[in-house]
This record gives sequence, structure tokens and C-alpha cells, in this order.
Amino acid sequence: MNPSRKLRSLVPVVAVALFAVALVAPAAKAANIPPLVSTAQYKALVSFVDKLDKLSNTPATTAQKASYDDQLSNKHGAAVNKSNALFNRGKRVAQTESQRSVKTGVRTIRRTEAGELAALRREYDSRMDQAGRNYDAAVGRVEDAYDSRTASLKKQIKRLRDQKANAESILRKEQIQEAIERRIKRGSDDRKVLQEELSDLRTGYSREKASIRSAKASATQSVQQNDQEAIETLRNRSKQIYNTRVRTLQSRRVNQLDDLQNKLNAGRAAIARMPVSS
Repeated sequence: MNPSRKLRSLVPVVAVALFAVALVAPAAKAANIPPLVSTAQYKALVSFVDKLDKLSNTPATTAQKASYDDQLSNKHGAAVNKSNALFNRGKRVAQTESQRSVKTGVRTIRRTEAGELAALRREYDSRMDQAGRNYDAAVGRVEDAYDSRTASLKKQIKRLRDQKANAESILRKEQIQEAIERRIKRGSDDRKVLQEELSDLRTGYSREKASIRSAKASATQSVQQNDQEAIETLRNRSKQIYNTRVRTLQSRRVNQLDDLQNKLNAGRAAIARMPVSS
């Protein structure tokens, strides 16, 4: 199996795991944020409203009632501020976890990408080396064939020259000379063929190297593009998770503020029921 494809198949699994972490981790962190009802500010408001309710039939001066209202407003304001603080704290936790999940995801994807790119380099370097070996072998075969033909022609020419030297008639010498010249021409033609074949091999080798480089660049770009898309998907999903948590926190905060407003209204109603003493 192609190592780069094997590594690529691992990315979806890694991504799914990271998305699961992004979903679960913020919820786990949220457990460290206390609910408003457990805070001292909320308990103080509830306790004071209960106290006012018990005093609702007890006569009080205008100044006392004003003091009760001031205390009630202060305790309500403290509880509202605490609700806001818990909301902002929850947002910070959600944002921190979102950023951590994205950072972890990007690091994992980039680490996988580095392995894929290294595998691609090894694969295409091997193909380039093999192309070089094939070229050298082809050149060697062509040159060996040429050398063999050249050696044979040289032997023939030497033998013919010896025959010419020993020939007695001029006609025979001319016939042998023609045979020598034919072989010399054949050798010249062979050299031209050799150069043409070598040129064809060089052209083919250059084309193959260019093709390998192009394929390597394309494969590298594909890996990088896929990983960048995976990172963008991770960021988008993390943002969606963060926004969902913020909406949940905002809804909870609205309910808290409604509850606090009801407590404020109940306390003021109790104050209003108090008979005014002179």
C-alpha cells in the first residue's frame, strides 16, 4: 500500500476524535463553574427576601422600609453581577477549550502532513532514481551495440586493407577500395544513428523527469490542500461548538436574571405590605 495513502486514511479518524474532544472537554470544564444558586450572593438575596416576607406584617417606619429596599437592591445587584461574572467565566472557558482543541487538531494534522510529505518525497525520489538507472542502462545498451558494430567494421576494414595491399591487379585493388569506403560510410552512418538514439533517450529521460516532478508537485499540493481544508473544517466546527455553548450560557443567564428579578419583585412586594408605623 502506498505510504502516503495509508497516512491519508488516518486523517478522518484523527479528525473525528478531535471533534469528540472539542464537544466533551468544554462540558467537563463547565463542571468547575458553580451554578448561581450555590453562590453566596444568590443565597444572601434569597435569605433577605425570606426575611422580608416574614416581616411583611410587621410595622416599619418609612426610613426602615427605605433601608430594606436599599439592602434588597444591593443584594439583587450583587447577584446580577455574579450571574454576569459566571457567564463571562463560562465564555472564557469555552473559548479557551475551543482554541486548545483547534491547536491540538492543527498540530496533529500538520504532523500527519509532514509524514505524508516525507513519504511522497521518498516515493518520487525513488521513481527519479529508477528513471536515472533506466536511462543509464538504455544508453549503455545503445553504446555497446555501436561499439560492437564499430569493432566489427574496423576488423573488416583492416582485413580489406591487407587484401588490397596484396592484390596484384589494379581492378582488384579498386574493388577492395570500394568495399573499404562502403564500410567507412557505414561507420559514419552508425555514428549518426548513435547520436540520434542518444538524443532520443535524453529527450525521453528529460520528459520522464519533468513528469515525475509534475506528479510530485501535484501530489504535494493535494496533500497540503486537503490538510488545509481539514483545518478549516476543524476551525468551523470548533466555532460552531463554541457558539452553541455561548447560546446555552446566554439562555441560562436570561433565566437567572428573570429569577433574580422575581426575587427583587417579591422582596419589594413584602416591603410594600409592611404597615407604616409612626
